[in-house]
Amino acid sequence: LSVIENGTDTGLLQPALAHGLALGLVIATLGNISGGHFNPAVSLAAMLVGGLKLTMLFPYWISQLCGGLIGAALAKAVSPEERFWNATGAAFVTVQQSEQVAGAVVAEIILTTLLALTVCMGAINQKTLGPLAPFCIGFSVTVDILAGGAVSGACMNPARAFGPAMVANHWDYHWIYWLGP
Repeated sequence: LSVIENGTDTGLLQPALAHGLALGLVIATLGNISGGHFNPAVSLAAMLVGGLKLTMLFPYWISQLCGGLIGAALAKAVSPEERFWNATGAAFVTVQQSEQVAGAVVAEIILTTLLALTVCMGAINQKTLGPLAPFCIGFSVTVDILAGGAVSGACMNPARAFGPAMVANHWDYHWIYWLGP
């Protein structure tokens, strides 16, 4: 919704702050219940470092994709239709030409790595685990969007790409947001 309602005068600042602060808040609130998993790529990283059981990975992925779909449907429901369509489904309008693909894939790899590293070191690793982990994770999303939003849209989350793509039926370059993360 923050992408749909973003004004041209704020640039990337408004969606970066909205995404980062919201993520930090929901991880702080729900982290003790579900581990704060909202991103299939981060859940995969958590499983690889021992922070999530393999048997839980697929149910988490299904739930995350459903969450992305529900979130996109709600964003469309509460937004004026012309704003929703102007945002091309609110997922990825940055990559418009095939010449941008390589840079976008590399950006998504780097941005998702920073996010996954922050999660693994701040919320999973017992030696570096800290009480500010939810907000550090949110700050990493904020930094990622500010740094890479103009290159790839800074999605970092296949579920966040999937929901809007499904609701808007907009699949151009969608694979970037699965391969990169």
